[in-house]
Amino acid sequence: MISLVQMTEKQYEKFFEEAIREYVEENVNEGRWLQSESIERAAKETNELLPNGIYTNGHFLCSLHHEEAGVIGAIWYAVKETNGEKSAFIYIIQIYSEFQGKGYGTHALMALETDLASMNVSSIGLHVFGHNKRAYQLYAKMGYIPTSIKMVKRLD
Repeated sequence: MISLVQMTEKQYEKFFEEAIREYVEENVNEGRWLQSESIERAAKETNELLPNGIYTNGHFLCSLHHEEAGVIGAIWYAVKETNGEKSAFIYIIQIYSEFQGKGYGTHALMALETDLASMNVSSIGLHVFGHNKRAYQLYAKMGYIPTSIKMVKRLD
């Protein structure tokens, strides 16, 4: 069983560094950003979303705790209400490499769904990079469906 536990300041500092590094890597690999601008851009975007860090209203930054394995990853999501309906958006779900491929991603999403249901959230959205087939397959298995697809053809 996995539970979501609010991050401490120390956990958040480590998470923020890793999140920036991964966000840079994904955007540079996708050809969306130049390496020279990427770190500054990723930090700026993340700081705009989380101006008060773990205390940013509507945002939840949690460690993923497994009852036997301990901390297996982290998740950052937000909840907002529009026209009387609550929705969530997953910014990052991270399963540490040594725990990948063991079903923890599935259980983490199930734990999130349970927590969100208790908050009367009616939908969950997320973004997945096109090359991340493993994540895409997990989300599809869990019932997520594409709502838009952005495509590109490289001419080099």
